[in-house]
Amino acid sequence: MAIRGYFVQYRFIIPDSIKHSSYTYQKLFRAIYGYTQAVYKTSGKNYHYHRNGILSTFPYIRPGKNCVIIPPSAFQSLQEFFKTGHNPTHNWQQKGEWKCTYFLNEKDIQEKEVILALENLLSRKFVEGEEGLVKFSSEMKRIVEKGANPTYKASFVKEAQSIVDLDWFKQVYQQSPVLLEFYELYKKLKTEHNGTQTPLPQPGLNQN
Repeated sequence: MAIRGYFVQYRFIIPDSIKHSSYTYQKLFRAIYGYTQAVYKTSGKNYHYHRNGILSTFPYIRPGKNCVIIPPSAFQSLQEFFKTGHNPTHNWQQKGEWKCTYFLNEKDIQEKEVILALENLLSRKFVEGEEGLVKFSSEMKRIVEKGANPTYKASFVKEAQSIVDLDWFKQVYQQSPVLLEFYELYKKLKTEHNGTQTPLPQPGLNQN
């Protein structure tokens, strides 16, 4: 069964004074996909911080450097970035001199590609747990097995809900052991949350 997605091919138009290898040019791609920053301390400890991009909370397929296949629900956020430059990675007060042209077309995607995109989404989602930066799904499993305070637990329910509600997820999760396990963890946490009746706060989660 083919699944509907949007194929978006884009091209940044920047002034001749800005080289394509420059940091300014790289920031445009970071704004879309996010990036991980490594900080090395003199004490010998290393820290990694992930800065979210426009598509960090969505599954996507990158068939090439200047194109991406996304769920239809992700397009509005990407289009807004192309128009205004607003994104969670960089605090740009002004869009700058660059422009972006893009081509959009509907595309049928094979189920195995969608499954891989969703599994990749889970693999790059991280959260600050008790033992430092850990995978979001691993921390979910720990909470189910060992428990957590209601507010912390509720934040995971809300974040997991945003993935479970994706049309791509609904259509393929039963065919992937990884996605099925994630869904079962989500159901257990949601059941526990409904029993506590705790308001859902905005979680402070990282994605890698």
